[in-house]
Amino acid sequence: MNSSGGVKYRWGASFLLAALGRRVERAWNTYLVEQGISTAQFATMAALAEGERTQTQVAAATAVDPRNMGPTIRKLIEAGWVQTRLNPNDARSRLLSLSVAGRAWWDEAQPRLRRGREQFFRALTSDELATLEALLGKLEAAHSHESTSASN
Repeated sequence: MNSSGGVKYRWGASFLLAALGRRVERAWNTYLVEQGISTAQFATMAALAEGERTQTQVAAATAVDPRNMGPTIRKLIEAGWVQTRLNPNDARSRLLSLSVAGRAWWDEAQPRLRRGREQFFRALTSDELATLEALLGKLEAAHSHESTSASN
């Protein structure tokens, strides 16, 4: 037990990351549902906002098993937010990109996303937030080679 009467593991990095992850996910899911988009669809659009990619590249960027990307991509294509074209470098694959409507949605969402991010991280200074992001990025890079199929 620690001085506050709680069990010590509750305050370790793993516990705190998991607890904050759940809080972020709840807030995030609420926002995305209001926007009519799922977490998987949003992550896919975020990857495509950076530029044209194959389905395999989108899967890697979003830490999703490539076999699970199909339904998400199909829904985004049906919604008119993502478009495809033949990959000139590999006839077996297609290149995905945001459509004009998808880019417009993405661009319009940015101010709301920025406000939500600022609200969530309001307890941190900009330097603290930069440090946190650097540390989380380092952890993500260290674990990015691990299989995503176990978590999907």
